[in-house]
Amino acid sequence: MTSISEPLVMGLIAAGYLAGSIPFGLLVAKLFAGKDVRTSGSGNIGATNVARVVGKKLGVLTLLLDAAKGFIPVFVASRIALPPDTSREVVEGLVALAALLGHCFPIWLKLRGGKGVATGLGVLLAHRPEVAAVGLIAFAIGFAIARRVSFGSMLAAAAVVAALVYFGPHDVTVAPIAVCAVVIVARHQGNIRRLISGKELKV
Repeated sequence: MTSISEPLVMGLIAAGYLAGSIPFGLLVAKLFAGKDVRTSGSGNIGATNVARVVGKKLGVLTLLLDAAKGFIPVFVASRIALPPDTSREVVEGLVALAALLGHCFPIWLKLRGGKGVATGLGVLLAHRPEVAAVGLIAFAIGFAIARRVSFGSMLAAAAVVAALVYFGPHDVTVAPIAVCAVVIVARHQGNIRRLISGKELKV
């Protein structure tokens, strides 16, 4: 049985949160373009707003960095020696959730972060690549239909939960990733309102 009170497990979870908290979108835009993306476009620090405000190349760079800060902590958790009777799947899931929460609620920015899509992709690529593939396909379909990143992202989040149920295992290891998907959709509340009113911007 996994205990999160184990120092190593606690350290991995904390490292996941701190890695996720690195505001790459803000840093990339300021370093390469001298702009604060929080004051332009949607005000979000994610890759989509970075691309909108300072260009596609920096948006892609932000996407890769945000995905990497989710992938690396979970990858480390998948390789490091854990205490006896500790479920690696559970630890990976908790580290994944911590990284995503770090992106969405970064300690450095007074808990005002991004929406978690790229970081969510990163943690899935390290933790459940087959589920990540389903999410990517769902995103591509949603984006092709609506030409809106937000719609594709939310469709991908829903598809990820469905894929988790389909692929299994159907136990506690599913919960952290399912929570990640719920957080991503919850962070899109403003987008949902704009989609309903027809005011959401196309890409």
